[in-house]
Amino acid sequence: MGTTDITARIHGIISRMSPTGAAVGSPADRLVEDLGYDSVTFLELAVALEEEFDLTALDDDQATDLTTVAQVEALVIGTAEPSAPPA
Repeated sequence: MGTTDITARIHGIISRMSPTGAAVGSPADRLVEDLGYDSVTFLELAVALEEEFDLTALDDDQATDLTTVAQVEALVIGTAEPSAPPA
């Protein structure tokens, strides 16, 4: 799976979970100011990303440092386990 596919999946998750219903328009979108995220939805987003991309649990420092969609993308792409190729 390429980076473009991962990015599209991340954008889909972030958009679906946006409390305001706003869709991701660009990587510069801010989670709180533009997409309406709060502390509860941040936790839900972290769990959804962990499950979707088979990530180890994000620690509090990682989660609190995320302010933009681009930062979420960088974290997921940087920590996602490569999936095994289909048999």
